[in-house]
Amino acid sequence: MAERRGPWTRHGRVPLCATPCLTAYRDEVTLPHGERGAYDWVQVPDQVRVAALVDGALLVVEQYHYLAGTMWQLPGGSVDPADGGSRTAAHRELAEETGYRDGRWVDRGSLHALPGLTPARVHLWSTIDPMPSRAAPEPAEADLVVRHIRLDEAVFAVWDGRLRCAASAALVMMLALERSP
Repeated sequence: MAERRGPWTRHGRVPLCATPCLTAYRDEVTLPHGERGAYDWVQVPDQVRVAALVDGALLVVEQYHYLAGTMWQLPGGSVDPADGGSRTAAHRELAEETGYRDGRWVDRGSLHALPGLTPARVHLWSTIDPMPSRAAPEPAEADLVVRHIRLDEAVFAVWDGRLRCAASAALVMMLALERSP
């Protein structure tokens, strides 16, 4: 049975590849201009990013990513819906990567970082004055470096390309605009 999706119509779906981390699909569709075709897309878990302000400084992690190289970004990772959703993931990822816990948390909404490729969202959170404890990064995060930087430096890092994670950049700019006179 066909399913309408805005100006699109989906006629069928075939899984192309499935791994523990993702599933790739090909949908048979009628495109907005009326032609039939295929639309390939990927299902991956939602993600979180956390802007943590500690004594006025923003916690930023620097890490080498297999596909993108070295970059700065805000702490974050995957959301496991069975484990409590994005708030739980935000708390977990901040603690694992930086060692900071608790604070005053604010839900900043979510973004679709790659809407043409995946319906996955990146949930944005912030916390003010979390308390330090011991970090427990995953083995693949052994090279992770935690930096405490001023918010204006984080804005400059977005501009000069050190902070290239799109969701992190959006959250940094959101905080900067909120704090500007």
